[in-house]
Amino acid sequence: MRDAKYMAIPPGAILPGSLPRFKIYVLAPDGRYILWARAGNEVGRDRLAMLAETGQKEVFIDLDEEIKYEKYLENNLGTILENQGMPDDQKAEVFSRVSTNVVKDTFETSLGLGTMRPDSLRRIQALVNHSLMFIAESNSLKPLAKMIGHDYKTYEHATKVLWFTVAFLRRNSDVLTQIVPDIEAYHEVQVKELLKQCGVGAMLHDIGKVFVAPEILNKEGPLNSVEWEIIKRHPLTSFAMLADTDTPVFVKKAILQHHEDYNGEGYPMGLKGRNINVLARVLRIVDVFDAMTSRRPYKEAFSPMEAARIMVGTPEGDDASPDGNGRDQRDRGMKRCFDEKLLRKFVVFLGKVSSEM
Repeated sequence: MRDAKYMAIPPGAILPGSLPRFKIYVLAPDGRYILWARAGNEVGRDRLAMLAETGQKEVFIDLDEEIKYEKYLENNLGTILENQGMPDDQKAEVFSRVSTNVVKDTFETSLGLGTMRPDSLRRIQALVNHSLMFIAESNSLKPLAKMIGHDYKTYEHATKVLWFTVAFLRRNSDVLTQIVPDIEAYHEVQVKELLKQCGVGAMLHDIGKVFVAPEILNKEGPLNSVEWEIIKRHPLTSFAMLADTDTPVFVKKAILQHHEDYNGEGYPMGLKGRNINVLARVLRIVDVFDAMTSRRPYKEAFSPMEAARIMVGTPEGDDASPDGNGRDQRDRGMKRCFDEKLLRKFVVFLGKVSSEM
């Protein structure tokens, strides 16, 4: 039986030549935790190679040094995700852990200030920048399948919306170029920068929810009219929190408009059709898809295919429920909410992703 004082971590997260500020242990066959590296000592490539040769699939740290480990991961995320010898599921685990912590810290800090701190925004931008290539790779989508159907929490939701948005846009360059159409010719550097900014928007699209009481966000029964009006404020709040930052205007607009419906029945402004920012239309689709395929306090998760049927409005989906679960406005609307062309591209993308998984 393992000791609860220790936490398992993937060996691939320990970089050769790095100086981790936490102690690292290996688990002996007799169940003893043996100190493998002292805090602050350089970890040599040869020692890591020997670890791999002995078949060690995990090493351990003291549970009370978890915060130091998380900071180490954030500071070295780009290099870790580029590690060719590290399995993709371990990379996904590291990415999910770092992104969830960064979003959580950003949201909680913003709650105290009522605005977005520049250093918090820089952390989000760095996180997205470091993870772009990993997310864009087709094999990175395999571990994403494990995230579908998990509980819906604002921090994890932000990570999944980032992942789906960047992966979808990377595979649909025609949609990406519509987001900022005044650029005459896109080069790889411009594409990467545009993807980064779209990723930042995806991660921060719900930041205004920090001002919504948890008992409303996690309510098991249907929302009453007052609670629903409170929920509907969060896009405006998110926009206001980013107003004084250097976030591009198209990203701010996407965050403001990500609950606008293509048929004009969304909120907060009731915009319709092409008056809605293109990135906002993408976020609307991804946001609903993740909400529907995640367990929530008031419903179980739909399978990806069930969610797609409901969103597209096939007979099976229509019979299942016009609002996603038949109980609550939080999953309101379906087919007419979306830009139909974008939605069909997203469903094709899901099909390709499923085959890659």
